[in-house]
Amino acid sequence: MNWRTAIHKRPAPVVGLALSGGAARGYAHIGVLKVLQERGIVIDRVAGTSVGSIVGALVAGGYDWRRMMEIADGLKWQKLVAPTLSGMGLVTARKLEVFIDELLGELTFEELSIPFRAVTTDISRGAEVVFSNGPVATAVRASCSVPGIFEPLMESDRALVDGGVINNLPSALLRDMGATVVIAVDLNAQRPGAELPVNLLDVTFRSFAMLLDRTSVAGREEADIVIQPDLTDFSYHDLSHADDMIARGEAAAEAALDAADPTLLPSPGTTPAST
Repeated sequence: MNWRTAIHKRPAPVVGLALSGGAARGYAHIGVLKVLQERGIVIDRVAGTSVGSIVGALVAGGYDWRRMMEIADGLKWQKLVAPTLSGMGLVTARKLEVFIDELLGELTFEELSIPFRAVTTDISRGAEVVFSNGPVATAVRASCSVPGIFEPLMESDRALVDGGVINNLPSALLRDMGATVVIAVDLNAQRPGAELPVNLLDVTFRSFAMLLDRTSVAGREEADIVIQPDLTDFSYHDLSHADDMIARGEAAAEAALDAADPTLLPSPGTTPAST
């Protein structure tokens, strides 16, 4: 019996998709999704951090890559953030929360079509906080709140910020959710070029990027397939290069999937695994 015959005789895996943070680089996630969907790879579980939580929420809410590209077209920071006088950040992500609610129709985690988790960090306790219930948009807002730029989401006795502080690539979380095959998309394999930073955003995001790389190591090791788009030419705060980053995501996904063990992801038509 060859491997093709063996694949078609066994149940399909439960596929989990881990989406890392990376701010504006998150456009590359759309390119990865395009390739996965064109290859007929069905995502059964999703977990995301920071911008990965935005894309993950949309995937779990039924959005395909085409609809995400429409959203990405012409997107500006003004749509997502606003200045704050709280003294705990330069901007608030309240507008991002409203934006996600508009896209998802104020869905809760329990109402999503695909199980989804959003990773945040409670800086009052130095602990990872994983959202799995309640309003999706609120969790996404917390997961995206880069410390030093975004004010934390104050919730009861917790101060929630970007999940990348502790866990930027939540592959292990997908195992806990029942995934048998984990595809991880890491947006931080390459830092921006060697030019000196030019403003506060540059300084903050470049510093944070070094942390994100370290908090992605465990996620890369846990994953079965790691997709790392080459984003050296792109910053973490410039939203004006969506098409180029989407193309980089496509190229990296094609290469990683072509190099992967063919028995991990059977072709469409195999019997779904019991979940």
